[in-house]
Amino acid sequence: MRPTGLLSLGFLLVLSAVAVAVADPVVDTHTHTQPTSSTYDVGFRVGGYGFKREHDTSATSWTECRMDGFGVFASRALRGPFFVEGGVDVYASQNFPTPANPSDLPIDRMSGLFSAAGGVRADVTSWLRGYLQVGAGVEVTRVAVVYAAQNTTIRDTKTMPEAFFGVGVDLKIARGTFVGASFRTLVMGNFEYDQQNLTKPSPWMAAPSAATVFDASPDLAAQGQFYVRRDL
Repeated sequence: MRPTGLLSLGFLLVLSAVAVAVADPVVDTHTHTQPTSSTYDVGFRVGGYGFKREHDTSATSWTECRMDGFGVFASRALRGPFFVEGGVDVYASQNFPTPANPSDLPIDRMSGLFSAAGGVRADVTSWLRGYLQVGAGVEVTRVAVVYAAQNTTIRDTKTMPEAFFGVGVDLKIARGTFVGASFRTLVMGNFEYDQQNLTKPSPWMAAPSAATVFDASPDLAAQGQFYVRRDL
């Protein structure tokens, strides 16, 4: 699929979630009244994610291409415990809070993530609830790395699909206001971080192409997020 096709798919996923959110509210079939809980909510979130290092089982194995960022999201309650969610997030490569591995290729990466998800929520107590969700979307990313042999920068822009599975909890702090945390396992495009990709026997040789350096393949990433959610 072409990048423009993937980008269109990502927007369609988000728009689909928004379209559901503006539909008629859920109505109780027995009383013909709206439920007491809110049908819609919006929120703001911050978080970070990192990819799994191949053949690494240490405590820092999920720190390849460490990304930090923030986003906004909205969700709509469906019948029973089900809900749908759409979100837009912006992430950039960072060395905080975990410093980059000195053996990694120093790729600078900025990404916009457009996602839609469906899930189920369950009340644990009157002030605590948990949820599970699965989703998919598209990542638009701009990547760059310095090719020291010729003092030049190799750049590329890519559009890649993503998918995820997540779990989370909401803690009610006021009427209609929640704070929460979530953990997601993502499948996303990633690049080869071996320094030898930019090693040339002579500075007179041509720099490798962007297509070679940024040849993406599916990879696993772990993401943690904290958020504030407000019922409408």
